[in-house]
Amino acid sequence: MAFASIILLLVFSGAISLFELERVSHDTEEILRASKISTDLARDMVTALNEQNDAIIEMAVIGGNLVDITPHYNRCVESIKRLNVATERAQQRMVEIDSPTLTDSLIYYTAKINDLANSYINGDVHRTIAQDTLMLSTPHSWYVEYYKPEYVNVSRQITKFMTGSESTLGPDVNRLSHTARRAVTPVFISLVVMVVVVLMLHYFLGYYLIKPIVRINNSLGDYLRYRSPFDKEISCRDDIKSLRDRIALLIAKLK
Repeated sequence: MAFASIILLLVFSGAISLFELERVSHDTEEILRASKISTDLARDMVTALNEQNDAIIEMAVIGGNLVDITPHYNRCVESIKRLNVATERAQQRMVEIDSPTLTDSLIYYTAKINDLANSYINGDVHRTIAQDTLMLSTPHSWYVEYYKPEYVNVSRQITKFMTGSESTLGPDVNRLSHTARRAVTPVFISLVVMVVVVLMLHYFLGYYLIKPIVRINNSLGDYLRYRSPFDKEISCRDDIKSLRDRIALLIAKLK
Protein backbone atom coordinates (compact mmCIF):
# COMPACT_ATOMS: atom_id res chain seq x y z
CA MET A 1 0.00 0.00 0.00
CA ALA A 2 2.82 2.37 0.89
CA PHE A 3 4.63 1.65 -2.36
CA ALA A 4 1.42 2.13 -4.33
CA SER A 5 0.95 5.49 -2.61
CA ILE A 6 4.49 6.51 -3.54
CA ILE A 7 3.91 5.53 -7.16
CA LEU A 8 0.65 7.47 -7.30
CA LEU A 9 2.35 10.47 -5.71
CA LEU A 10 5.17 10.33 -8.25
CA VAL A 11 2.73 10.04 -11.15
CA PHE A 12 0.67 12.95 -9.86
CA SER A 13 3.66 15.20 -9.18
CA GLY A 14 5.19 14.26 -12.52
CA ALA A 15 1.99 15.22 -14.35
CA ILE A 16 1.91 18.59 -12.57
CA SER A 17 5.58 19.19 -13.32
CA LEU A 18 5.12 18.33 -17.00
CA PHE A 19 2.19 20.74 -17.21
CA GLU A 20 4.18 23.54 -15.55
CA LEU A 21 7.25 22.80 -17.68
CA GLU A 22 5.09 23.12 -20.77
CA ARG A 23 4.04 26.56 -19.52
CA VAL A 24 7.68 27.43 -18.89
CA SER A 25 8.52 26.42 -22.45
CA HIS A 26 5.63 28.50 -23.82
CA ASP A 27 6.56 31.57 -21.73
CA THR A 28 10.20 31.24 -22.77
CA GLU A 29 9.23 31.15 -26.44
CA GLU A 30 7.05 34.23 -25.96
CA ILE A 31 9.85 36.16 -24.26
CA LEU A 32 12.36 35.18 -26.96
CA ARG A 33 9.88 36.08 -29.70
CA ALA A 34 9.18 39.50 -28.16
CA SER A 35 12.90 40.14 -27.70
CA LYS A 36 13.61 39.15 -31.30
CA ILE A 37 10.89 41.48 -32.60
CA SER A 38 12.37 44.43 -30.68
CA THR A 39 15.90 43.54 -31.79
CA ASP A 40 14.86 43.24 -35.43
CA LEU A 41 13.03 46.58 -35.32
CA ALA A 42 16.02 48.32 -33.75
CA ARG A 43 18.33 46.75 -36.33
CA ASP A 44 16.12 47.92 -39.20
CA MET A 45 16.02 51.45 -37.81
CA VAL A 46 19.78 51.60 -37.26
CA THR A 47 20.46 50.23 -40.75
CA ALA A 48 18.14 52.75 -42.41
CA LEU A 49 19.49 55.63 -40.32
CA ASN A 50 23.12 54.77 -41.08
CA GLU A 51 22.41 54.40 -44.80
CA GLN A 52 20.73 57.79 -44.80
CA ASN A 53 23.63 59.34 -42.91
CA ASP A 54 26.18 57.78 -45.27
CA ALA A 55 24.25 59.06 -48.31
CA ILE A 56 24.01 62.59 -46.86
CA ILE A 57 27.73 62.59 -46.08
CA GLU A 58 28.54 61.48 -49.62
CA MET A 59 26.39 64.27 -51.10
CA ALA A 60 26.88 67.11 -48.62
CA VAL A 61 30.40 66.62 -47.29
CA ILE A 62 32.34 65.16 -50.23
CA GLY A 63 29.75 65.76 -52.94
CA GLY A 64 31.94 68.20 -54.83
CA ASN A 65 34.39 65.43 -55.67
CA LEU A 66 31.76 63.02 -56.94
CA VAL A 67 31.12 62.60 -60.65
CA ASP A 68 27.56 61.32 -60.10
CA ILE A 69 25.56 61.66 -56.88
CA THR A 70 22.51 59.84 -58.28
CA PRO A 71 23.23 56.53 -56.46
CA HIS A 72 23.57 58.40 -53.16
CA TYR A 73 20.44 60.39 -53.88
CA ASN A 74 18.49 57.20 -54.53
CA ARG A 75 19.93 55.56 -51.43
CA CYS A 76 18.89 58.55 -49.34
CA VAL A 77 15.33 58.46 -50.71
CA GLU A 78 15.09 54.73 -50.02
CA SER A 79 16.51 55.08 -46.50
CA ILE A 80 13.94 57.75 -45.64
CA LYS A 81 11.15 55.35 -46.59
CA ARG A 82 12.71 52.46 -44.69
CA LEU A 83 13.27 54.56 -41.58
CA ASN A 84 9.66 55.72 -41.62
CA VAL A 85 8.39 52.16 -42.00
CA ALA A 86 10.64 50.85 -39.23
CA THR A 87 9.64 53.56 -36.74
CA GLU A 88 5.95 53.06 -37.54
CA ARG A 89 6.36 49.33 -36.86
CA ALA A 90 8.17 50.12 -33.62
CA GLN A 91 5.32 52.42 -32.57
CA GLN A 92 2.75 49.74 -33.44
CA ARG A 93 4.73 47.21 -31.42
CA MET A 94 4.72 49.45 -28.36
CA VAL A 95 0.95 49.92 -28.69
CA GLU A 96 0.56 46.12 -28.75
CA ILE A 97 2.41 45.76 -25.44
CA ASP A 98 0.63 48.74 -23.83
CA SER A 99 3.64 51.08 -23.90
CA PRO A 100 2.62 53.58 -26.62
CA THR A 101 4.52 56.55 -25.14
CA LEU A 102 7.85 54.71 -25.38
CA THR A 103 8.28 55.70 -29.03
CA ASP A 104 6.99 59.30 -28.86
CA SER A 105 10.46 60.84 -28.84
CA LEU A 106 11.68 58.36 -31.43
CA ILE A 107 8.87 59.33 -33.81
CA TYR A 108 9.53 63.03 -33.19
CA TYR A 109 13.27 62.92 -33.90
CA THR A 110 12.85 60.54 -36.82
CA ALA A 111 10.43 62.99 -38.44
CA LYS A 112 12.95 65.82 -37.91
CA ILE A 113 15.87 63.97 -39.48
CA ASN A 114 13.76 62.80 -42.41
CA ASP A 115 12.60 66.38 -42.98
CA LEU A 116 16.24 67.48 -43.02
CA ALA A 117 17.15 64.72 -45.49
CA ASN A 118 14.19 65.64 -47.69
CA SER A 119 15.14 69.32 -47.59
CA TYR A 120 18.59 68.40 -48.87
CA ILE A 121 17.56 66.10 -51.71
CA ASN A 122 14.74 68.50 -52.72
CA GLY A 123 17.21 71.35 -53.09
CA ASP A 124 15.89 73.52 -50.22
CA VAL A 125 19.26 73.44 -48.47
CA HIS A 126 21.12 74.49 -51.61
CA ARG A 127 18.69 77.35 -52.25
CA THR A 128 19.16 78.57 -48.68
CA ILE A 129 22.94 78.40 -49.07
CA ALA A 130 22.74 80.28 -52.37
CA GLN A 131 20.87 83.11 -50.63
CA ASP A 132 23.69 83.52 -48.11
CA THR A 133 25.39 86.67 -49.37
CA LEU A 134 28.24 86.26 -46.90
CA MET A 135 28.91 82.76 -48.29
CA LEU A 136 29.36 81.39 -44.78
CA SER A 137 27.00 78.44 -45.30
CA THR A 138 28.07 75.31 -47.13
CA PRO A 139 26.62 71.79 -47.43
CA HIS A 140 29.33 70.65 -45.05
CA SER A 141 28.44 73.27 -42.42
CA TRP A 142 24.76 72.38 -42.83
CA TYR A 143 25.56 68.74 -42.14
CA VAL A 144 27.61 69.56 -39.03
CA GLU A 145 25.21 72.17 -37.66
CA TYR A 146 21.83 70.66 -38.47
CA TYR A 147 21.90 67.08 -39.65
CA LYS A 148 24.54 65.48 -37.44
CA PRO A 149 22.93 66.53 -34.10
CA GLU A 150 19.63 64.99 -35.24
CA TYR A 151 21.45 61.84 -36.31
CA VAL A 152 22.84 61.58 -32.78
CA ASN A 153 19.38 62.21 -31.29
CA VAL A 154 17.74 59.47 -33.37
CA SER A 155 20.54 57.03 -32.50
CA ARG A 156 19.94 57.70 -28.80
CA GLN A 157 16.21 57.22 -29.19
CA ILE A 158 16.74 53.86 -30.91
CA THR A 159 18.92 52.80 -27.97
CA LYS A 160 16.20 53.95 -25.55
CA PHE A 161 13.66 52.00 -27.57
CA MET A 162 15.75 48.85 -27.18
CA THR A 163 16.23 49.25 -23.43
CA GLY A 164 12.62 50.30 -22.93
CA SER A 165 11.17 47.41 -24.93
CA GLU A 166 13.38 44.96 -23.04
CA SER A 167 12.20 46.41 -19.73
CA THR A 168 8.59 45.70 -20.72
CA LEU A 169 9.50 42.01 -20.62
CA GLY A 170 9.97 42.24 -16.83
CA PRO A 171 6.48 40.89 -15.93
CA ASP A 172 6.91 38.02 -18.39
CA VAL A 173 10.28 37.14 -16.87
CA ASN A 174 8.78 37.22 -13.37
CA ARG A 175 5.94 34.98 -14.51
CA LEU A 176 8.44 32.59 -16.06
CA SER A 177 10.41 32.44 -12.81
CA HIS A 178 7.23 31.79 -10.82
CA THR A 179 6.12 29.04 -13.21
CA ALA A 180 9.55 27.40 -13.02
CA ARG A 181 9.32 27.31 -9.23
CA ARG A 182 5.86 25.76 -9.45
CA ALA A 183 7.23 23.12 -11.81
CA VAL A 184 9.93 22.14 -9.34
CA THR A 185 7.80 22.27 -6.16
CA PRO A 186 5.76 19.05 -6.75
CA VAL A 187 8.94 17.08 -7.43
CA PHE A 188 10.56 18.47 -4.29
CA ILE A 189 7.50 17.64 -2.18
CA SER A 190 7.41 14.14 -3.64
CA LEU A 191 11.05 13.59 -2.75
CA VAL A 192 10.45 14.78 0.82
CA VAL A 193 7.43 12.50 1.17
CA MET A 194 9.40 9.57 -0.28
CA VAL A 195 12.21 10.11 2.21
CA VAL A 196 9.73 10.26 5.11
CA VAL A 197 7.94 7.12 3.91
CA VAL A 198 11.20 5.21 3.45
CA LEU A 199 12.36 6.20 6.94
CA MET A 200 9.02 5.12 8.39
CA LEU A 201 9.17 1.81 6.52
CA HIS A 202 12.71 1.28 7.76
CA TYR A 203 11.63 1.92 11.33
CA PHE A 204 8.50 -0.26 11.27
CA LEU A 205 10.19 -3.11 9.39
CA GLY A 206 13.02 -3.04 11.86
CA TYR A 207 10.79 -2.84 14.91
CA TYR A 208 8.00 -5.25 13.94
CA LEU A 209 9.79 -7.71 11.62
CA ILE A 210 13.57 -7.75 11.69
CA LYS A 211 14.11 -7.20 15.41
CA PRO A 212 11.67 -9.96 16.54
CA ILE A 213 13.14 -12.43 14.03
CA VAL A 214 16.66 -11.66 15.25
CA ARG A 215 15.57 -12.19 18.90
CA ILE A 216 13.80 -15.45 18.01
CA ASN A 217 16.87 -16.64 16.12
CA ASN A 218 19.19 -15.73 19.01
CA SER A 219 16.94 -17.37 21.57
CA LEU A 220 16.70 -20.54 19.44
CA GLY A 221 20.49 -20.54 19.01
CA ASP A 222 20.99 -20.26 22.78
CA TYR A 223 18.63 -23.17 23.32
CA LEU A 224 20.44 -25.36 20.78
CA ARG A 225 23.91 -24.53 22.12
CA TYR A 226 23.39 -24.08 25.82
CA ARG A 227 19.93 -25.53 26.38
CA SER A 228 18.87 -22.15 27.64
CA PRO A 229 15.09 -21.78 27.93
CA PHE A 230 13.52 -20.44 24.78
CA ASP A 231 12.13 -16.95 25.32
CA LYS A 232 8.38 -17.26 24.75
CA GLU A 233 7.79 -13.62 25.66
CA ILE A 234 9.53 -12.06 22.68
CA SER A 235 7.37 -9.13 21.61
CA CYS A 236 6.00 -9.70 18.09
CA ARG A 237 2.80 -9.73 16.10
CA ASP A 238 0.87 -11.71 13.51
CA ASP A 239 2.92 -14.27 11.55
CA ILE A 240 6.07 -13.61 13.55
CA LYS A 241 4.14 -14.31 16.75
CA SER A 242 2.78 -17.53 15.21
CA LEU A 243 6.34 -18.55 14.31
CA ARG A 244 7.51 -17.86 17.89
CA ASP A 245 4.69 -19.88 19.39
CA ARG A 246 5.29 -22.87 17.07
CA ILE A 247 8.99 -22.89 17.86
CA ALA A 248 8.17 -22.78 21.56
CA LEU A 249 5.66 -25.64 21.11
CA LEU A 250 8.18 -27.71 19.16
CA ILE A 251 10.81 -27.23 21.88
CA ALA A 252 8.27 -28.20 24.54
CA LYS A 253 7.47 -31.44 22.67
CA LEU A 254 11.16 -32.27 22.29
CA LYS A 255 11.59 -32.07 26.01
